[in-house]
Amino acid sequence: SSRCCSSCLRARRLTTRWVCLPRNPRVTKKSMPGVMDYLYEEANMSACERSRYAVDCRMVLVALLTFLSYAVYHAQRIGFSGIKTSMKNEAGFTKIRLGTMDMFYLFAYAFGQFICGRAADLLSPKRALCFGMVICAALTTIEGCLGVAGIRGDDGGYVVWTLIHSVEGLVQATGWTSTVAIMGNWFPEDSRGAVLGAWSSNANFGDIFGLHLGAFMLGSGRPWYAVLWAFGLIGFGMAIVNMVLLREAPHARSLEWQVEEAAVDNPNIRNDMNDIDEAGGASAAANPKNEESERVASFGEVLRIPGLLQYSVCYMFLKLVNYALFLWLPFYLKEGTGMEESAAATMATMFDWGFIIGGFSAGLISDWTTRWARVPMRSPVVSIFLLLALLPLSVLRLSSSTTVISWMIFCSGVLQGGPAEALTSSVSVDMGKHPCLNGARATSTCTGVIDGIGAVGAAVGQFFVGMISEKFGWQAVFLFLIGSLAVSFALSLLRLRQELSVAREARSKAGVEALDVTDSELSDESD
Repeated sequence: SSRCCSSCLRARRLTTRWVCLPRNPRVTKKSMPGVMDYLYEEANMSACERSRYAVDCRMVLVALLTFLSYAVYHAQRIGFSGIKTSMKNEAGFTKIRLGTMDMFYLFAYAFGQFICGRAADLLSPKRALCFGMVICAALTTIEGCLGVAGIRGDDGGYVVWTLIHSVEGLVQATGWTSTVAIMGNWFPEDSRGAVLGAWSSNANFGDIFGLHLGAFMLGSGRPWYAVLWAFGLIGFGMAIVNMVLLREAPHARSLEWQVEEAAVDNPNIRNDMNDIDEAGGASAAANPKNEESERVASFGEVLRIPGLLQYSVCYMFLKLVNYALFLWLPFYLKEGTGMEESAAATMATMFDWGFIIGGFSAGLISDWTTRWARVPMRSPVVSIFLLLALLPLSVLRLSSSTTVISWMIFCSGVLQGGPAEALTSSVSVDMGKHPCLNGARATSTCTGVIDGIGAVGAAVGQFFVGMISEKFGWQAVFLFLIGSLAVSFALSLLRLRQELSVAREARSKAGVEALDVTDSELSDESD
């Protein structure tokens, strides 16, 4: 056994992180594993073997499934926006009524973040995700049936449309809270920023896919309600895939980083791994101190997590600016600068591409600051990006050059997307695994609080953007957005000050512990 474990440890050190699953998993006739047992290599395998084999393949599978899941959520959301013109021309909807439906949708989505985040912690993130995808797919299909039935938006049927669309917004909140919690279970603290930053581009890819699919179907002569059916079918299919293939959390110490994080608190964990096979597998080792328990943190405990409300209000003002640019940029470019509609829509996608790059870049830098501080430390990146984001917005307000506007839109996407993705992904996971919770589950609830408060800002902001642009013009709108971004930056400074203080304490403590270890080793050598 010791020979087997030592060889496993040597193989783990020599094997690259990106490898394939073993070709011949051990399967006996007496105990045939399920699909997830095969994919995640849990059947009849010791903890030592699980740690040796293809750790990152399991993590990549989870990342891919959750990435596609939230991309489907966003595709459904943007797909409805893509058929608004057809609904206006063929189903009797007006701009005001479509805008009112969006307002109710956003408020329901904001409220749903608190409910669905809490439900995901109480039930399980996977159950909440699968349930939400099925309900969203069903509601989208029902909306398509309303179109076939001739229930229009210029009579009493508008109430039915608004009610169904609002419920869809409420259930859509299951997507982000559940997928972020699952990703947080599978990836370590010191690389969580870059991984979740890249993974958070799922919303942008979902938007691109949804717009292209809707445009293709409408261009092929399909009726607008058939687009809703297509997104409903995709949602049902993805829900089934998750039910069969997705695992919401790895087993204790089945991943190498779990052992390493546990060894920080208990150096004997590494030595205990060598005796796991003799003691009967993974159950022989005690639970690590930082492992989540079955207890779910109360809502009061969640709200008392240091920095949670500061980050949430900071994100509220940031999301107000982000959604204003997401939803109003094409309209501004056409009305405010005189661009053609197609050119304006193409240029507006620069914001999405910037968002993707900014999310990964900010996440990568936040991982560096976390390793330096020896505790989660994301606020430096958030503050710096928000400060720099004031510049492109100011240029957008003053410039009339098409080239300059295009580059400033891209820079705004990078500098606003970085902190936005950090706050809703890696920061949410850090908050949900804060030491003050003593291992209680709270990741989905923290994600819901941050994104829910942010969604309130997005919903309210759309009203102010429309009102200000109509009464005072687009120059005033950009002043309003610059002011909101400045408030977000000021709030981030409060958290930055606190995290710097915690980082100094953590680095001082780590230095003292390293010195104690060195003294102990020297005394052992002298003896």
